[in-house]
Amino acid sequence: MMRRSLVFAVPVLLLLALATPLLAKDGSSRLEKSAQKHKTKIAEVWLKLGQDLARADLKSEAQDAHDKAKALDAELKGLDALATTIEGLAGEGEATAATTKRIEKAQKDAAKGYDKLAKLFGKDEGDIRAMRHAVTALSLDASKKRVAALAAKAKKSPLLLVSPTHEAAAYVSLPGSWKPGKSYPVLVSVDGAGANFKGNANSFKSGRGSRPFITVAPNALSCTNAIDPKKFPAYSKALIDKWNGKRTSFDVPGLLAMLDFLHAHFGAEKKIAITGFSGGGNLCYGFTLRHPDRVFCAAPACANFQPGLAQGAKKPEDGGPRIHVMTGEKDPHRHLTHGKTPPGIEEQTDWAMKAFEENGFTNVKRTMLPGVGHSSLVRQVWDFVDEVRDK
Repeated sequence: MMRRSLVFAVPVLLLLALATPLLAKDGSSRLEKSAQKHKTKIAEVWLKLGQDLARADLKSEAQDAHDKAKALDAELKGLDALATTIEGLAGEGEATAATTKRIEKAQKDAAKGYDKLAKLFGKDEGDIRAMRHAVTALSLDASKKRVAALAAKAKKSPLLLVSPTHEAAAYVSLPGSWKPGKSYPVLVSVDGAGANFKGNANSFKSGRGSRPFITVAPNALSCTNAIDPKKFPAYSKALIDKWNGKRTSFDVPGLLAMLDFLHAHFGAEKKIAITGFSGGGNLCYGFTLRHPDRVFCAAPACANFQPGLAQGAKKPEDGGPRIHVMTGEKDPHRHLTHGKTPPGIEEQTDWAMKAFEENGFTNVKRTMLPGVGHSSLVRQVWDFVDEVRDK
């Protein structure tokens, strides 16, 4: 018998990432104890929903609700009993309008709990957990009030956001003209080895001027050599260690997840412009080669490239997006990295051009800018974006 599956808005993986220690032990902070009380109340919402879904013989949906509750409070009374009940289900129940309404109510109730957590952690302006909880609340119940609250902050200055379906973070800036219900083009800018993501975000925000663009500056692991955790406040040491040997495999899907979130809630267009400076070229090139259908133009700026970035490349339609690869005549890394070791930017750019050609990208231009050093080329990037958008 065919039946419609009900899908919850927030993956258990994210709930696990959001969790603090499940039980407050002696010596734990007052903040942790307060947070756990809120998490237990949210867990109770999921537990009650799981019980209702189990009674309707919706096995997978009940299991999902159980797992959400357990991720927040593994010691919650009733979890073991629900697990036993779910194990014995046939899973042949039919989703109904009443079931859907029940799930929506649970999501709204849970969202209110995450609002409280966001407020609790928001007392410390630098605590990324506040934003994680705010985004989780929005993903559960995208009310006008929640969207407006985040939009107001992102219009004022670049806001460090974390996708609700991936652990990747990015500074997001909305144009001053942003309004709900409208569509906006996007420019993604990836900083280099200095990993000054906020500085990069501010530079491209300033360069935006009156253009109605959303700007996104990913906190890309692949932009640098040795990762300084202090420059990645949104990421735990465990996350950095996990992805350290496969950074692009974290960055590319992470950027996709962020763009999908911005599309769903802030009107971001599906196809983007993307640039990457120096080490930021790894994500710029990697994303463009693997997802040409999501790019309307790319402008690598004095950018690094490694042949492995072409793994998983997709042949684009109609020659692919417009691409302008720009390098600087006076770049100290032009022929030797740090003036010492090959390959330099020019040789790496040769590799990039070859990768584009081999994978069917034909709308590619390469320019060496006279008198220019190692630069993110903010003005030149925006000029190229304007050129492409005006055609």
